[in-house]
Amino acid sequence: MAAEQEARLRTAATSPDTMVQNDETEKYQTTSHVPQKEGADVDGGNDSVVAMKKQFGLGTAISMIMGCIIGSGIFISPKGVLLYSGSVGTALIIWGVCGVIAFLGALCYAELGTTIKKSGGDYTYLHESFGSGVAFLLIWVYFIIIGPGNISIVSQTFAIYAIAPFYDECDPPQIAVVLLSQACIFLIFAYNCFTVRGAAVVQAVCTVAKVLGLCIIVIAGIVLLFQGQTQHLNFDGPGTSVTRISLALYAGLFSYGGWSLLNTVTEELNNPNRDFPVAASLSMIAITTIYVLTNIAYFTAMSPLELLSSPAVAVTFGDRVLGNWAWLMPVSVAISTFGTTNGSVLGASRVVFVCARDGYLPDLLSMIHVKFMTPMPTLIVMWILSAVYGLYPDVESLINYTSFAYWLFVGIVVSGQLWLRYKRPEMPRPFKIHISIPIFFVIFSYFLVFVSIFSATMEAVIGAIIIVSGIPVYLYAIWQTKPKWLKRALRSCMVFFQKWMLVVRQEVNTY
Repeated sequence: MAAEQEARLRTAATSPDTMVQNDETEKYQTTSHVPQKEGADVDGGNDSVVAMKKQFGLGTAISMIMGCIIGSGIFISPKGVLLYSGSVGTALIIWGVCGVIAFLGALCYAELGTTIKKSGGDYTYLHESFGSGVAFLLIWVYFIIIGPGNISIVSQTFAIYAIAPFYDECDPPQIAVVLLSQACIFLIFAYNCFTVRGAAVVQAVCTVAKVLGLCIIVIAGIVLLFQGQTQHLNFDGPGTSVTRISLALYAGLFSYGGWSLLNTVTEELNNPNRDFPVAASLSMIAITTIYVLTNIAYFTAMSPLELLSSPAVAVTFGDRVLGNWAWLMPVSVAISTFGTTNGSVLGASRVVFVCARDGYLPDLLSMIHVKFMTPMPTLIVMWILSAVYGLYPDVESLINYTSFAYWLFVGIVVSGQLWLRYKRPEMPRPFKIHISIPIFFVIFSYFLVFVSIFSATMEAVIGAIIIVSGIPVYLYAIWQTKPKWLKRALRSCMVFFQKWMLVVRQEVNTY
């Protein structure tokens, strides 16, 4: 095995197919330039082939979707929906409506995942529908800010609630939170570098744990309901308006975000034609049910004003209802955020890997470790970015500048789905939804973009500037007449890091 790895690295160091393209063969605008190996069977368990293996079954697919969607929001701050809804009854309806809308979005992405069997999620679908320019702008914002920024924020939340039981009488010191957050980031990126299957197991375990934590809340709420604690479950309140309902939907859908994680690892699914529709349907139905019941449980133990003033709703609920077992709530939050971070790392690394494989990011990021079969260079770069953001005191404000871009790109992706229906009707679609679903979802996505621009104009303008700043980077990526000295310097750096990390370009197409 060692001899085979050494031979691969020697070949990679001299071959333009596995390194940056040479002067005559640069083709940055192709869909993919992955070399082919005749007779290689990546799906059949041939461990000698360097490629992303198919290791995710249906159970893993379900745990990935649920684990990514169920994050800290439902445990800590479901107050945005209540604030804009104007009453508890309306808020509960909004939670249900958001679940239905998210379910429709998941169905749209399930069709895309079974039609285009290539990892990369939104990037891949934008590239297929509207070309590399639009797709790269998504990657630019995602790679530079959204991906590592979200990872650092969620890891900080993990640190706060993991350490909270040791500081009953006061807030934990900031230095302890930062150190534990950095340790969390390092640990998750480290085992993702060395094992794909291990990362999937961690995701499954964390998903089970966070669902159990929510079930504790739901069961306690049912007990309180039978004891007659229903005084807050009504439509009493200051009322609402169309604009405020729109903001409530925006806040609720934020807690349902993450249904597209599975689309980032399409090439690693054992049976995408089955896994996408089944996993999306089961996951979204389960999550919607859990979210509605959890919010009902919250209102059996506290009034709307108490919920709005609580810094962490689940912890307050535990303190009031669970007695000596109240410590389960901060532990549940910690496990939930750890699992969400793991899912974010798993998905974000694949999106960047696919974009680099297509030639729009440095070639090193498209390479795979010859033994562990993981996109190690991408993971290392994203770890560095996430760790740096973790030291920044106000990363969340940076994320807010690009929050409207999420629904903008989702709307464009599903618009591309409609365009492909018209432009390429002959494409095999093993799972095909009624065309009214993507039409509705496109209209709704652009409606949310309008709402976000209307309600947070300055953030939307700054976010648009960040998106546009990716244009010169894209022009550099497709620049085919780079100076020879620059190409030689890039090649030397690439060879050094390639040998240091023991990585090569994947040897077969996996889509």
